[in-house]
Amino acid sequence: MRRGKQMTVPSPGQNSKVAAFGAINYATGEHRSLVPRVTKGGKNSAQFILFVGGLVVRARKTGRRVILVLDNGPIHTSKKTMAFLNHPEIRKHIKVLWLPKYAPNLNDQERVWKVAKQQGVANVLLSNRETLIDHVRKVLNSINTKPGSTFAIAIGRRQAALTIPKYLGTGT
Repeated sequence: MRRGKQMTVPSPGQNSKVAAFGAINYATGEHRSLVPRVTKGGKNSAQFILFVGGLVVRARKTGRRVILVLDNGPIHTSKKTMAFLNHPEIRKHIKVLWLPKYAPNLNDQERVWKVAKQQGVANVLLSNRETLIDHVRKVLNSINTKPGSTFAIAIGRRQAALTIPKYLGTGT
């Protein structure tokens, strides 16, 4: 589809969104993601803390500290999240670096989300929310299994990013 042209997608009349969390390991190029299975709504602090908790577990296993780069989204700055991130046991394993407000161009994870949308997450007609969640997970898993591609996406090298196989499921 040409840039600037409106895409037409059949719709059952109800749009649905799925929340996802992601992290890029710059040492390996590995991408990790979590797509919470919730019945309604988007992301919340509890889900974000669960995702970061997984990073803490990995940091404990590897003995390497995680540098967590965050934008100033509400779930990143909520009282619950800040209490978690400032807990001494968590601070042993995670150092938080804050991006300036309104600077999505500095957030490499945003590039990964853009590629995921291009790979078949956006503008797809699926039968229900569960199918949408499964579809998003499949697309993210296709990105997660190719560390070199994820790293190329993050640093903006288009050629390597194009090698990610496009997943276009029918939702069935």
